[in-house]
Amino acid sequence: MAQELGGIFERKILQHRLIVVSGADLVREVNDEEKWAKFLGQPLRKLRVIAGDGLFTAFNSEPNWRKAHNILGPGFSQAAMRSYHDSMLTVIDQLLHSWDVAAEGGRYVDVSQSMTSLTFDVIGRCGFSHDFDSFNRTEPDPFIEAMSRALEYVNRSSNDIPILRALFGRAAREQHARDIALMQETVDRIVDERMRSGDTPTDLLDLMMHTADPDTGEQLSRESIRNQVLTFLVAGNETTAATLGFAIHFLSRYPEVVARARAEIAEVVGADAEINYEQVAKLRYVRRVVDETLRLWPAAPGYFRKVRGETTLGGRTLPPGSWVFVLLPQLHRDPLWGDDPDRFDPDRFESEAVRRRPAHIFKPWGTGIRACIGRQFALHEAVLTLASLIRRYDFAPDPDYELDVHEAITLKPRGLTVKLSRT
Repeated sequence: MAQELGGIFERKILQHRLIVVSGADLVREVNDEEKWAKFLGQPLRKLRVIAGDGLFTAFNSEPNWRKAHNILGPGFSQAAMRSYHDSMLTVIDQLLHSWDVAAEGGRYVDVSQSMTSLTFDVIGRCGFSHDFDSFNRTEPDPFIEAMSRALEYVNRSSNDIPILRALFGRAAREQHARDIALMQETVDRIVDERMRSGDTPTDLLDLMMHTADPDTGEQLSRESIRNQVLTFLVAGNETTAATLGFAIHFLSRYPEVVARARAEIAEVVGADAEINYEQVAKLRYVRRVVDETLRLWPAAPGYFRKVRGETTLGGRTLPPGSWVFVLLPQLHRDPLWGDDPDRFDPDRFESEAVRRRPAHIFKPWGTGIRACIGRQFALHEAVLTLASLIRRYDFAPDPDYELDVHEAITLKPRGLTVKLSRT
């Protein structure tokens, strides 16, 4: 619709009016923090039943957002990132073992399932020193299944007709309540185990439990800790898993990109050496692969912005409280990206090309003070994972597969499989 109707249009969805913005100049305006602020759109409001006033779903006026942001900031510092590196490698090694078995058997691997297991275990280990042990399970983790159903329900019910949901959606509502209860019970168990053990590992949960907000001197309540843990388990898992899945889809179809990335990895790391923390930042081409993936298919399809006071946008006056949705897949295909913006081309993120472009046309992490706090964690994890996979495997696509982009709050590839062969 944005391609047909232009950089700004309005659509009525049942009782809601949605203004969609994707034109580069218009997005620059709505990213102005003096005139606009983050807005919780309907899908995010429905996520509050899962994550309450967590970092992602808090209203701007809720004090727990700034308190949690201040407390958790050090958890994403360079020193903290260094401490997470080995835990990420441990989980990646489990993925490699799983994929080696598939490669030996000549089988296709379910990419989305593998990436979900990987990112779930990474955030469990790095964030909460908890091992979900996903790669040694014969059945999917109940938390992951509950989370997947809950996100599907939120996405499906965001703009439905309430009376029809009340009449015909009883079974789905009851399942949604059970899923939320299971997720909350899982997090409560993780926190209880930490409290009983008396251990104080350096992780996000330790910061939540023992650090005071430097501004107020207050600590997070038990309920707020649960909300933040759920936020990281859901958002930290879903977004990175989706990005890795899309990246592997592109790599399976662009062997020349794989060859360039593999040559860079060999130069920076060597043939068989373990990738160390410092080397990840030197894998600049692999990082460009991640950025180009985020350009074409950002895990979050967009973000909502609300007018602080009366303003104009696209030739129309917007009263205070008006809100818009920034549509990222279309913004990321603006003509400013150059020729054939639908084509996958990591060289769009060469340093000189980045300097020539306005920064506001690439916003996969959101914008302003409410942008994703964990973006450096996710980028380190994604580059390290892709480098580990690229140096070890060639990826052959299913010749009958066409990319199926599925939306359940986040965007992710559905039904994606690749065949592996060891390099």
